[in-house]
Amino acid sequence: MSFSIIVLLLLSNVMEAQNSKKNLKETGEMMTKDQEIINVALVYLKEGEEARFEKYKKKGGAILKKYGGKIERIIKPKMLAEGKLEMPDEIHFASYPSIEVFNKFNEDPEFVKIRTEYAIPALKDISIFTSKNTDFQFQQDVGDKTKTYGVALIYFNEGEKYKKQFEDYHDEVCEIMPEFGTHFERFITPFQSKGSVAQPDEIHRFYFDSMEGLQQMGTDERMQALFPKRDASLKNLYFFIGEASL
Repeated sequence: MSFSIIVLLLLSNVMEAQNSKKNLKETGEMMTKDQEIINVALVYLKEGEEARFEKYKKKGGAILKKYGGKIERIIKPKMLAEGKLEMPDEIHFASYPSIEVFNKFNEDPEFVKIRTEYAIPALKDISIFTSKNTDFQFQQDVGDKTKTYGVALIYFNEGEKYKKQFEDYHDEVCEIMPEFGTHFERFITPFQSKGSVAQPDEIHRFYFDSMEGLQQMGTDERMQALFPKRDASLKNLYFFIGEASL
């Protein structure tokens, strides 16, 4: 079974698609006031600059803690299972108590100095998506560094009928996946971005107990019955499979 089919099996999100990017950017701070913010970064490093970037993560992470934030997960992709995109060296997920804290941290003089000295010289490219948690109700699990991780950048087709398609199969998908050892850690919706990679409608992060379970899920008849409703709803998808360094 191809990984592209496996990837599509994992897309169980049925959240309502956001309004236009323009409206999201204009109202982003209002929407996220006093709400947890998740920053997702696709990191591309210059050759030979890994050590410098490690220093940036250590020093920058220490300052982030002072603001009540943390680097909650770092994924090192091993393969791009779906889509056509240069594979990043790392995918970072950092959390902040609110948009106000997020802005203060990024303006902190000490952090700006560290970013200038360590991050900027080490980076070949970076795309950053500032996101908020969805109100989608799901069983949130927390994995560890021994697990295989998946990160999906999801782009939906436009139209109300696609929302309805997701709603129709949503409950069944969420009941089936745990049987095969698939656990969801994050369902988030970007409201602003910068970089060369287009802003996705949603970003999902999950982990697998085993690749064998993932493959078995692909042959499950209940999952196969849900394919038509889902496949027609996707405009684009980038799906990374990798290991966690944090």
